[in-house]
Amino acid sequence: MNQEDESVDEIVDDHASWTRVGGGSHDETLVETWLFRLRKERFRSRKSGACHDYFVTHLADGVHVIALTADGRVVMVRQFRAGAGRDSLETPGGLIEPGEDPLVAGARELLEETGYAGQGARLISTLFPNPALLSMRISTIVITDVIAIAPPRPDANEELTIELVPARSIAPLIQEGLIDHAVCVAGLLQWVAGEGGEAKG
Repeated sequence: MNQEDESVDEIVDDHASWTRVGGGSHDETLVETWLFRLRKERFRSRKSGACHDYFVTHLADGVHVIALTADGRVVMVRQFRAGAGRDSLETPGGLIEPGEDPLVAGARELLEETGYAGQGARLISTLFPNPALLSMRISTIVITDVIAIAPPRPDANEELTIELVPARSIAPLIQEGLIDHAVCVAGLLQWVAGEGGEAKG
């Protein structure tokens, strides 16, 4: 295994019910791009001793930002998503650089995508969006009292429309299926269940 493959082995929990076979000697990278690696990884059941090859996509961790204005509106972006074949209303976010703090990454992504910045960034949660297939974790953070301080600077392939959504409208939009990016929904619902449920706007 190369150094990158050895780091893959480190993510396996010592108490997991399945263990990696042969320290990863049977594992194989099938596809590698700038964004992800698709690997075949062999594990053995502690219970039965049976072995099975799993297909796992490794890509960088990500962050989503719930950016709240002083008057109780959430800064969101609408953008095209190729997987769904349509536009999607989402919280701003992006990938985290290796070793980067999600709070720092989230503030950076918020500024780049929307031109907004604020105070008091804090972590709400870190979730696996699909632990069966993805090694990726996505953190949701909250930044309060945001204001527009600069023009947005999205990536060349991003065409974003900024929308300021009243906080009280978030739960109804989710219920109506108008916000349906699963990771964004999870983060927003965790926020709404806490202090977001008391937000006015």
